[in-house]
Amino acid sequence: MAIITLRVPDEDLALIDAEAGQNRTQFMLGAARELAERRRRDRLDAEVSRILLEDAERDLSILNELSPTMAD
Repeated sequence: MAIITLRVPDEDLALIDAEAGQNRTQFMLGAARELAERRRRDRLDAEVSRILLEDAERDLSILNELSPTMAD
């Protein structure tokens, strides 16, 4: 397990301590983990959206190409 040292402004530490209760370390780890997971999900969502948009553009292109034939 790694040990790290953080320099935290007094005002931020007071806010953290007011919410953390008895275990500041667990609170800070939980908050950092939550943010890291949220950012990871956001990156994955953006990638899925990009792929779906590419597929939609391709599908529309195919539809436009075939639509005269489908009208027969």
